[in-house]
Amino acid sequence: MRLQDNPSLYYAYFHFWKVVPVLIIPETANTHLNGIEQEMGKFRQQFLLEAALDLKASLAKENIDLILLKKDENLIPTLKEICNAYEIEHTVTSYPRGTYEGNILGALCELTAVFTCEDDNLVAMDELPFTELPKVFTPFRKEIEANLDVRDMTQKPLLKKFKDCHKFTDSFELIQHPKHPNSAFPFTGGEAAAHKRLNYYLWESKSILDYKQTRNELIGENYSSKLSAYLALGNLSPVQVYYAIKDFEAQVEKNDSTYWLLFELLWREYFILIALQAQTKIYSPQGIQNKKAKSYTNNIQKFEQWCTGNTEHPFINANMKEFVATGYMSNRGRQNVASYLVHHLKIDWRWGATFFEKHLIDYDISLNWCNWMYVAGVGNNTRNKVFNPTLQQERYDPENAYCSLWNGSIGLD
Repeated sequence: MRLQDNPSLYYAYFHFWKVVPVLIIPETANTHLNGIEQEMGKFRQQFLLEAALDLKASLAKENIDLILLKKDENLIPTLKEICNAYEIEHTVTSYPRGTYEGNILGALCELTAVFTCEDDNLVAMDELPFTELPKVFTPFRKEIEANLDVRDMTQKPLLKKFKDCHKFTDSFELIQHPKHPNSAFPFTGGEAAAHKRLNYYLWESKSILDYKQTRNELIGENYSSKLSAYLALGNLSPVQVYYAIKDFEAQVEKNDSTYWLLFELLWREYFILIALQAQTKIYSPQGIQNKKAKSYTNNIQKFEQWCTGNTEHPFINANMKEFVATGYMSNRGRQNVASYLVHHLKIDWRWGATFFEKHLIDYDISLNWCNWMYVAGVGNNTRNKVFNPTLQQERYDPENAYCSLWNGSIGLD
């Protein structure tokens, strides 16, 4: 969802004289356990619609209509109607990263020729420096860093209006839910907001210089970059972030923290590739490891207590209350609540992954499911690490500031 550095958009306008932009917007969150869709969390839905409407407004300034379509039972018939109405023979889209995106792409292949572009990747897949993807991250990182060849940013194409397309656009209601006063993620969705945040974190506040020291903190806007949601929706590309950091290193300072944010981009890249390779295995109980699935008790009452932040542990409760009240949680918190659900409560890790999919503002199919597999010990693990929430609280919330902030407050409805 961006105009700058968008290979698909550039390819479409460079190769074809009539282009009809279409954006498909899900209103529900998928579940990969029983095939039944679940209601999308209100903060995730709000951020998604903010980003979509921002893109529509940006294209409107260029006199271009963006068709917004709901991902429902009318989607494929509507796409077929659009193709017939405008004599569309080719579709250009991002390379699909999920099962449902793949299904839509399959339906499109029956309507038009389809071209896919790697809009979400840092390194082109056909230029990866190995024939087989390493099973763990470290050898992947070392090989990539030794042979890193990030593509050039794609210029914004010359946008040309084809026809008015208003009649096909579905209506969406953007409900502005109030932000929790303690939220660590009070930002809005969209390309403009994404660049504003990137500029602030690097150039205005220079918070990136302390990232390695602050990344495990729990309170505030600047302990981490908060770029994950913008990357997840494509408001920013990883290539844009990479070159912004490199410019900052060249003009201001290069240190361990600037490197560490680049390091996180490589983790993102790795999980995207793992998920593409594994396909539906990332939703199976045994994950991508060919061994017997773990035995879980799957106590529904304990799961509901975990979801609402009413477990026996205050550190877990504080993180879950923040999550439900804001749609966001720190990386340190995510690791702890996931470990607690799987290893302490003995509940299927996929239940947690599905709950995260519902609420996470920065939900990314590859990162969410691969991280949950990792915590559950069925992913790209060399060892199975179990977090002790008491020790974690003593280390990361020694003065009880975070737990007091959330366990003593009431989340907004």
